[in-house]
Amino acid sequence: MTESEPGPLVSAEWLAAHLDDPDLRIVHVSIDRQAYDRFHLPGAIFVDLHVDLAKAGLRPETGSARRQYLVPDRDEVSAALARWGVAPGDRIVFYDDVGQGRHAIRGYWLLRLYGFPAERLHVLDGGLSFWQAEQRPTTDVAVEAHPVEATERLHDRDESLIATADQVRMWSREATSPGGPTRLLDVRRIGEFLGREVLAERGGHIAGARNRQFNDFVAPDARLRPPEDALAALQATGVNPAELRATYCQGGVRAALVWFSLHELAGLSDVRNYAESWEEWGNRPDLPVET
Repeated sequence: MTESEPGPLVSAEWLAAHLDDPDLRIVHVSIDRQAYDRFHLPGAIFVDLHVDLAKAGLRPETGSARRQYLVPDRDEVSAALARWGVAPGDRIVFYDDVGQGRHAIRGYWLLRLYGFPAERLHVLDGGLSFWQAEQRPTTDVAVEAHPVEATERLHDRDESLIATADQVRMWSREATSPGGPTRLLDVRRIGEFLGREVLAERGGHIAGARNRQFNDFVAPDARLRPPEDALAALQATGVNPAELRATYCQGGVRAALVWFSLHELAGLSDVRNYAESWEEWGNRPDLPVET
């Protein structure tokens, strides 16, 4: 990142210097409107994770299982941008309050998926927590977005950023072959990985996956760990970073954070987010599970 060309992750210092930019749209992502109403950054609008960034519903392949983290389609994301008041050429900075960055990064990943220009899409490092720790200004005055008709043109989804169940099954087979590479990183809690905490029809993990919790990629001050630390965390887990192909969690939100750390910051361009994650895998009887 430079002063003139900010990267995917922007600092509190950079954002503070650009709060008054006319083309800047600051998006506070949360699961709790009351949190936004107590404290938010000046100029930030509120976006509910479960309204604009993840859909509830059913899918034929998972039967009657009620899903919470389905990926919105391109038209739904375009409609969200219009509601947020994002016009062509605008720059977006996402941040969250209690998500340790994962709620904000879900928004970043979703827009990247549909081709929003990467050079104008960012995440605030450390989110609201670090912003407040630096004693930067917040407000409780709600900001109402001004909807627009013309928004940044989105595209069909970029398949290089999202993994499918068929791809994950193939990578699982590769990983479980004799001497096979580690292809999958499970970033859930250890109880979920072992099948003791069951959040789908079945508990457990995908065969061949290694476990490294998503918050291992977040520093105590809520900022993301540097790329070299992220790669060291993989290596300490017995993973060769070059072999990795996908991250997954319960609904593709924690997995998006680790994808961001590895793909956007550490340069591992082959890593994808298996966004359907355990909501799909654990609810599909045709997919194998290990405990």
